[in-house]
Amino acid sequence: MTTMLRPRRRALTLWAATAALALTAAGCGGDDDGPTNPGGRTDRFDEATALAQAQTAAPQAVSLVESMTAIAAGFTKDDEKDYAWNPETQRWEYTYQFTGEGYVYDWSYTVQYRDGTGAPQQNAAGAASVAHDMHGVGSFHYEDGSTVLDYDYVWDYSTTIAGLGTGTLVMTGNGGQDIDYTYTSPQGNQSARYAATWEVLAPGITVSGGGCPVGTIRYDFAPYSVTVVFDGTGTATATMRDAGGNVVPEGSGTHPLSCAVR
Repeated sequence: MTTMLRPRRRALTLWAATAALALTAAGCGGDDDGPTNPGGRTDRFDEATALAQAQTAAPQAVSLVESMTAIAAGFTKDDEKDYAWNPETQRWEYTYQFTGEGYVYDWSYTVQYRDGTGAPQQNAAGAASVAHDMHGVGSFHYEDGSTVLDYDYVWDYSTTIAGLGTGTLVMTGNGGQDIDYTYTSPQGNQSARYAATWEVLAPGITVSGGGCPVGTIRYDFAPYSVTVVFDGTGTATATMRDAGGNVVPEGSGTHPLSCAVR
């Protein structure tokens, strides 16, 4: 666990492409099979769309958890090439923007160290906790003759890591994303609006003595869910379930961690 979180264009592009293709596939089965959004409501996830989100949920959870020790330790010279201290907001900030190949991204990460009273401070030394937040918007546009796909999303999260300087870090927090897409082709038109949420389950994600994390992050893609369990070993386990609590194998799996098993 040695890196600050930074969005990378290739990773973002692959994420958006995977999700967009799954949304398209889910929406191409005809009016009875595909998702619709006639009243601007939030649609329930069908399995194909939930699977696309499940495939990004566990890697996101792993990246977030693996960044805990680096964020708690403070900024290195390498980190400061991306993050900059903002004296007005009293926090470190990093903005990533990209436009090209049909993609548009605008992502912002912030890190704020706080003392025992909750007051912000610039450096990690002497801090009791750190708030780590992210806000991102993105879109993808694809057009091939009379076939047009537009995909837009907003992604947010807010986390707090407590226990700085004690040898035991505890992360709590939650986040979510809103997804909009429209698909037009000679075979028909489809549109959908989805909302997904996630949270760190109590009592939080714990990392003690530089070892591997312990705790659970749960994602909800109603009526589907994904739990990512960190059990103190070098592997995180993701389990996707449907509305009846049945395991969906295609959305489940294990993910290696960069941590020292104690």
